[in-house]
Amino acid sequence: MDKLHRCLIAGVAIVALSGCSAKQSQQLGMRSSTVTKVSQQMSNLELCETYLYGRSTTQTHFAIASEWSRRGLSRKYCEETINQLYISAWASWLAANKNKKTTDDATKPVPLPATNL
Repeated sequence: MDKLHRCLIAGVAIVALSGCSAKQSQQLGMRSSTVTKVSQQMSNLELCETYLYGRSTTQTHFAIASEWSRRGLSRKYCEETINQLYISAWASWLAANKNKKTTDDATKPVPLPATNL
């Protein structure tokens, strides 16, 4: 029964956190660690958090601003991204990858059966 309680608590925690946005999880202290990646390897969300919202990073402000400009990010995009729920972000990522998979499968050649000569 103890294992059942742990699984139930873990399941409820996962469901609760997937209903949060990045902004809400940041307010809970879950996205407060220092970003140690170079700016080219940061996600758009990490760039937004460091450039606009003051999340600490090991990179210079110039490097962050340069990558921000290179990707063409905007304040409006960052507001939408940081307020998007994790579950909806995951669903849109899943839909994009599903479409990608079907187009990749359509371009693969289909092998013909071997014939006896």
